[in-house]
Amino acid sequence: VPTLLMREIAAAEGRASWGLLRGALRRGVQLVILVSITVAALGFLVLAFGAGVMDPVSVATIALMLLVLPIAVLSKTVAHGLMGLHKVLKAQLLDILLRPLLALTLVGFIFFLYPELRTPWVAMAVQLAAAACVLVIAALVLKRSMPAAVRQVPAEFHSWQWLKSAIPFTLIGGALVINSQTDVVMLGWFTTAEDVGSYRVATQGALLVVFGLQIVGAIVTPQLSKLYYQGNKALLQRVVTRAAQTIAIIAVLVTAVLVMQGRAILLVFFGEEFFAAYWPLVILAIGQLVVAVFGVSGPLLSMSGFEGQLSKAVWVSAAANVIMNLLLIPWLGAMGAAMATSGTVIFWSMHLAWTSRTNLGITVSPIVIGMPKSPGG
Repeated sequence: VPTLLMREIAAAEGRASWGLLRGALRRGVQLVILVSITVAALGFLVLAFGAGVMDPVSVATIALMLLVLPIAVLSKTVAHGLMGLHKVLKAQLLDILLRPLLALTLVGFIFFLYPELRTPWVAMAVQLAAAACVLVIAALVLKRSMPAAVRQVPAEFHSWQWLKSAIPFTLIGGALVINSQTDVVMLGWFTTAEDVGSYRVATQGALLVVFGLQIVGAIVTPQLSKLYYQGNKALLQRVVTRAAQTIAIIAVLVTAVLVMQGRAILLVFFGEEFFAAYWPLVILAIGQLVVAVFGVSGPLLSMSGFEGQLSKAVWVSAAANVIMNLLLIPWLGAMGAAMATSGTVIFWSMHLAWTSRTNLGITVSPIVIGMPKSPGG
């Protein structure tokens, strides 16, 4: 829902459809509250049945975590609303930096002054307080960031259309979880805990390659929706190309460092016993390099109404990932897991780039021959 809300707000703002912007925000918040409270209530129901076989500290910690859930998700939704209004820096500061920083400061202060309170449930209570504070701040920032025209028009709703769009976004999220965890879980079925530990280091290291995609993607994603619904294809192509160029430069540099200095990095941070992670790290980094170069395709498709095709592609990739891991892990171990994962994400990324070109006429690549000129540069 947060990603869908960001798209709808950016599109409505680009078309000056202030009633739809107001309606999308209201429906998005309502849906998030409904679903998150339902999930939390189910969690409390399960906890009530299992409390008899759990220690009191665990029960209290899980109960507090279930209270954190709706507040944290609602805060994330508000932050994505800010991103839809192109307040990306404010949204990122609230969603990524402020809450963990506030929680860390509070728990450090409490644990230092009151050693007897160094328990999991106190740490979770601090998370609850931090999440509530950030939600209040985010709501105030969103209110101040709203265009004045929004307050002067009644809300308009495309509720059924938004609900239908939310389903593919939900499926995309589920498939991405499968894609990111399949190799580690299946490696645990066939190999030792030590192999899984080394491979986990490799997967985390390879994620550094897509760091630029995460940063640049957060900045340009609302712009993609706005430009698409404004019909400004020339400027949309230029934004996509510039984003792909920036991401590619960062990804190539990080990949080169991991390939050439990977063993030294593993030695410094983890020790010689993790040298086995080097070749899986190289293979995964190459796969993530391709993901980074063509990575704008995913946000482009989701921001332009093609989330259904994106969902199908991600689920095909997830299924292929499972099959490839089943075939290669018993034979090659961690190397097989890395090859299966990299192979499927490379196919998935290139397919999404082809889909973007076919359906939108937009080339997702650092190099575009004959890139159209746009008014205003």
